[in-house]
Order: sequence, then C-alpha cells, then structure tokens
Amino acid sequence: MFRHIKKELADLFKRPDSPIVLILGLRQVGKSTLAQDLLGEAERVRFDFDLAGDRQEFLKQDRHALSQFAQRYQGRIIIIDEVQKMPEATSVIKHLYDTYHMKFLLTGSSELKIRQQMGDSLVGRLHESRLYPLSLAEMNIQEGLTFDPSLEFNNYDENQKLLRRCLVYGSLPQLSNIAIQAYKQYLDDFVNGLISKDVLEIAGTRKSSRIYLLAKLLALQIGHLVNFNELAANTEMARESVHRYIDIFEQMGIVVKAKPISTNEREAISKKLKIYFTDLGVRNSLVGNFEEIDWRMDRGQLLENAVFIGIKRARTYAGIPTELGFFRSSIGTEIDIVEKAAGIERLYEVKMGNKKSRRKKGVEIISFETAQKYLY
Repeated sequence: MFRHIKKELADLFKRPDSPIVLILGLRQVGKSTLAQDLLGEAERVRFDFDLAGDRQEFLKQDRHALSQFAQRYQGRIIIIDEVQKMPEATSVIKHLYDTYHMKFLLTGSSELKIRQQMGDSLVGRLHESRLYPLSLAEMNIQEGLTFDPSLEFNNYDENQKLLRRCLVYGSLPQLSNIAIQAYKQYLDDFVNGLISKDVLEIAGTRKSSRIYLLAKLLALQIGHLVNFNELAANTEMARESVHRYIDIFEQMGIVVKAKPISTNEREAISKKLKIYFTDLGVRNSLVGNFEEIDWRMDRGQLLENAVFIGIKRARTYAGIPTELGFFRSSIGTEIDIVEKAAGIERLYEVKMGNKKSRRKKGVEIISFETAQKYLY
C-alpha cells in the first residue's frame, strides 16, 4: 500500500548509521503494514508486544543473553509492534543498537507511554514519524489512479465521491478490504475496543462509561470551542481529569488539539481550544450517526474537521514545522483555521455550501467543491 512517508523511512534504513525508527499513530491506521512494506526485500524479524510470547525475547537483559540475541538475528531489521506494552525493552533496544549496531523499526499507538518509558535514553538515536488515516492521494494510488501532485485537482469526480465517503466513514485502511455495508459494524467494534481497552489500559482506570461519554461529548463539539467546565460537570469528573484524558486521546492519535493563534488583531481569546478527530469514522461512531452527508446538520463541522486534519497531515509528512490553530477575538471575529509556517500566515474559512458570505480580507474560502485538494 502506498503511503506518503514510505520512501523517506525506507531511505533511512539504507544509511549505515540509520537511526531507530518509531512510527506513531492510531491503532489500525496501517503502522504494521507500512513497517513491513517499506523494508522491501530486506531481511527482518517481527515481534508484537501485544503477545506475551514475543515479549519473552526481551526479558533477559544480561550481556550473554543479549549477545546471543544479536547473533541469532544478525543482519536482520528488528520490527517491534506496540512497543509501549513492554517498558523494560527500551534498555535492551538501546544496548543492541549501540553495541551490535542492530537496526530497529518500532511502532506504537500510545505516544504518552512511549515517552514515559524511553525518556532521554534514546535521544540522538530515534527518528519519529506519525502516520494518519489515508489521504485522498494514497487512496487514489491504491486504486490504480494516476496522481500528479503538481496539479491543483486530481481525479476530481472520483475524489468528490471519496470525500463524501470519508466525511461519513473516515479513511482507515481496513475499509478498503470490506464491503460498505460492513463499515458501520467495523467502526463501532473498533471504537468500542479503542475506548474500553486501549484508553483504559493507558489511563490506568476502570471508568469506561465516563471515558466513553467524554469521547462522545468531544465528538459532538468538533469545530467549536471546548467548554471544560461543562465537560467536567457532564462526565462527573474533575476538570484536571478531563484535561488528562483529552491529552491521552491526543497522544493515542484519536484527536488533535487546535489552539488559538494570534493574527494582526490585538485582542484574542487565549485560553480556549478546539478538538478535531483524526478519523471521522471514529467520530461518527461515537455520536451514532452514519447518515449521508447531504442529510446531516453537522456537515459543516465534518468538512472543517477533514480540512484541518488534511492540512496537518500534509505538513507533517512534508516535514514542515507548522503552527496550526484558529482565531477568535473578544469582539466576535472568527477564522476557522490559521496556519503559520516559514514566516508565512494563511487564513482559511470552511463553508459546506455555496452561499455567499461577507468575505474577510486575506482569508481563503474552502467549499465542498474545493476541499478535496486539502486532503491530498
């Protein structure tokens, strides 16, 4: 499967001094498939830390055992999935990398736990990449369509249909392998496992109903300022706990925070934020709505979410440091998306319909008809 970052990561392993590569992202976003694909014909061995048997290989940490490990897998690239499941493996990986120059490709769905475990131990040795659900370009190439990144629009009619599908069902790779009639069941099962198992395991809590309710309330608020006091009251959690769980959602690749960014105007609200979901299929499962886009009251919010994530994904994959957020002044002036990169500021308004509104100076209007190019 084609992924934008595949070549960049594959080139790292061709270097004699290749770093340890870590791919982060939401569960089932395609991290394991990418790890296998990008290595081509290279010899590799794969461990999945979801499996107790695979973790056994990394339990013995004496020098003799590590020397035997290095001899057993000499010349192979070591792939480890869900690396956050075994904190003590970090010292093993570091020793094997430093002493025997072994090559590692790690995947993980909890950035928070990985950072807690690794700390500073792999500083200078680690290259991190984040993987998002499929872009329209990746879906085009996967389906055998020609895609020219220099063009403003590619495969316009096909991508308008895909855009409609993505706004309702998202773009997790597994959807390409099942019938559209099975999308809802797949996404409901996926979200249930994500919240009831993964989030609770990372959070160290059994409050599944409250965590699920928090996720649902956030899903209902995409594109709007988050009211933390209201969330705390509705979930019967402390405000600090609400912040903590939202941080966990973000570190797991479920949501992205959008913070206020000041423009040339003086007064701006500085303590609010918005939440967007990295995959709209996950979001729509949480709110229990898979209706077609034309019949939905929240279609404008969905389009804004899709565009925001599309811009963020493109800049992340291109390695462009970008500040991405929104603007809302104390006197009511609003700009949906503000992007600052390389000293250049771009302002976007996202409008689902073609209804003309008062145009703001320097603001680019994104409609349903033009939105697809921001999701390439």
